[in-house]
Amino acid sequence: MVRARNLVHEEVIPYNTGRAFQLRKGQSIRIIGRTTVDFVVLNLHNLSERFDQGRTKANQAKIFLTKGDVLFSKHNNVMMTILEDTFPGHHDLQKGMCSRKRHEMVFRGEAKRVHWGGKQLNPQRFEDIPPRGCWENLSEALKPWAISADDVPNPWNIFQNMRIDGQTGQMWWDHLELDKDAHVELRAEMDLLVAASHCPGGVGRTTHVQVYGP
Repeated sequence: MVRARNLVHEEVIPYNTGRAFQLRKGQSIRIIGRTTVDFVVLNLHNLSERFDQGRTKANQAKIFLTKGDVLFSKHNNVMMTILEDTFPGHHDLQKGMCSRKRHEMVFRGEAKRVHWGGKQLNPQRFEDIPPRGCWENLSEALKPWAISADDVPNPWNIFQNMRIDGQTGQMWWDHLELDKDAHVELRAEMDLLVAASHCPGGVGRTTHVQVYGP
């Protein structure tokens, strides 16, 4: 007999907003959607210990994470384990967060946003630039815990499919049009504060979050 799971919290993250959640050790969080979700992790009892992209890549000798992989802190502690991953592409572990200023820089040609195949999805008019990005969304979500904007860690960008040239290091964003939502589920390996931002690139979509008890 399949045992029913203990759903302790469920929430929808609307377009271009962020939410934060407290997880107890052994609980899991499921992120459901089909557009980029910037995801960050902090130790609930020591908020200065945070998810670290570099340690996570170096300790596992890989740049693409999936089922069975873990998220490390800068202290080299395992923070979360990936239990499930139905996304057909590669989640990004190279880039940071978008922000209003970065969107403005891309619009003016001062920063790059390269798409696989040359397809351009950037705003054609200045007034179409999103009013905020994931940096602002995550900063707002973490404010109740007194996390400053400058202390928001670089994220794991779930559902942001990346192609990387192994010789040149060139990176492309290769957007996948999914016919149904994918999901990633992670288990907390310590008491955690996590936050997720629905990227402004996902117009007309929402992100669904479920938290399950141990």
